[in-house]
Amino acid sequence: MGDDPTVYRIKQISFQKRTVPILLQNLNGPCPLLAISNVLLLQGKITIHSDLAFIDFSQLIQLVGEHLVESNPPHQDPSYQANQQQQIADALSVLPKLGRGLDVNVRFQNVTDFEYTDELSVFDMLGVNLRHGWLYDPQDTRTASVVQKKSYNELVCALVSDD
Repeated sequence: MGDDPTVYRIKQISFQKRTVPILLQNLNGPCPLLAISNVLLLQGKITIHSDLAFIDFSQLIQLVGEHLVESNPPHQDPSYQANQQQQIADALSVLPKLGRGLDVNVRFQNVTDFEYTDELSVFDMLGVNLRHGWLYDPQDTRTASVVQKKSYNELVCALVSDD
C-alpha cells in the first residue's frame, strides 16, 4: 500500500497545541492536491479520522470536493448563482488533475501574482492562498527593465522568438 501512488500515508503531528493529521507524498514530484489538503487539515476545515493510516486518491478528492461545495454556499442573488454553480463544477472537474501537478504562469513583481487558470480557481474557491518565490531584486534595474510586468511564459516566448 505504501508504494501505491494513489494512496497517501497519514501522519499525526502536533500543530498549535493540537494533534492534526497530514498527508505524506508517496512519490517525488508535484502534488498540489496534497498541499491543498494539508492546508485545509491544518486549518481544521477538513478532517480525517485519527484511526486511519492511509487515504486513497478518490477519498481525498471527495473530501476536498465536499469542502469546496460546502464552503461556497449558493449566492443570494440569483443572477450570480448560475455563474457560481459553473465555477464550482469547473473546480470540481479540475480537482483530480491537481494530483499530478499544477501549471502556473507567474509574474515576478509579487509573490501572489499569477496568470489566471482553472487550476488556480480551486485555490481561490477553497480560500487557500498560493505564493511563489520567483521575484527579482527591484534594485537590479537591468533585470527589472527586461522583466517589467511580463509573465514567465511571456519571457520564455521573448527569449525564443526571432525578433
